[in-house]
Amino acid sequence: DMGKEALVVKRNVLFKDGEFQGFLPFGEKDLISIIAENHFYHARGDGLEDNRSLKQVIPYVWIINPLMKKVFIYKRVETKKSAGEYKEKRYLNKYSAGVGGHIDKETEEGVEDPIGAAMMRELREEVVMDNYPKPKLLGFLNDDSDNLGEVHFGIVAVAETTEKVGGRPSEGLASANFYSIEEADKILLNSKNEVESWTRISWPFVKDYLQKI
Repeated sequence: DMGKEALVVKRNVLFKDGEFQGFLPFGEKDLISIIAENHFYHARGDGLEDNRSLKQVIPYVWIINPLMKKVFIYKRVETKKSAGEYKEKRYLNKYSAGVGGHIDKETEEGVEDPIGAAMMRELREEVVMDNYPKPKLLGFLNDDSDNLGEVHFGIVAVAETTEKVGGRPSEGLASANFYSIEEADKILLNSKNEVESWTRISWPFVKDYLQKI
């Protein structure tokens, strides 16, 4: 990824009205406009991962089935193809429900809605579906409690489908399945399970959305 550039916003611009920790529902602050008007692209690499004055904006899409009231959860495992790629070892073998990644200059620069475009691209790259639904924005996620969260800022969304969904093996998505709310609670709230922190933080809000559909 060294040649790639990712969409970032200055922390003090993004949080000019104050920082928050955890999850912020979409309607409470118009951070999308701040990102739209103030973002730029910065080379990826160690310098960026250590730069807490910049927030890398990361789409984070949950896939849900509104009819069955189920949620898609997966684990990421190392594959031969991905062996060199996961510098992000911390993702391995953790339960996760968010599909997403950086907003890349080479694919998203110049499009009207880079966040939405990146969400669709990431869905296509990570999971196999017949029809890719346009995700609905649910909220924002900020977790400065670890080094990784400190430099990232999540845009949490839900993609609704009643179709089959599979994790792309080439992306290392394993044991990818839909689970009922009760099953998801057992997986994600069990302290013995390793669960990605963003998944844990956003689950109560996704669960609430799912229950109200």
